[in-house]
Amino acid sequence: MRRKLVQDPYSGEMTQGSWADPDELAIEGASVAPSSTTEQQTSNRQTVITSMSVYGPPGMDVLPADRIRDSQGLWEVTGETAAWKNPFTGWRPGDELPVKKVVG
Repeated sequence: MRRKLVQDPYSGEMTQGSWADPDELAIEGASVAPSSTTEQQTSNRQTVITSMSVYGPPGMDVLPADRIRDSQGLWEVTGETAAWKNPFTGWRPGDELPVKKVVG
């Protein structure tokens, strides 16, 4: 999911709009793998932060400001896509993307 670009009414520059109506792009052949889960508990709140890695085709179109939706919910992209590349042959089997979800 990617927010659409809109014109800022004050500066006139193009900026990211709201998440109310994002553009959505399916990433064919992507899969996910769990990374870590941590809990933060205070006297009145319990927060669970879950991290995952998304594996997809080489050059998948995902930016750090995007979100990912899957069967487990909505995930925030937490970094840039990392390309796997064989240093000897140049073969690229795919890309890896870190994401997280915060609940609570």
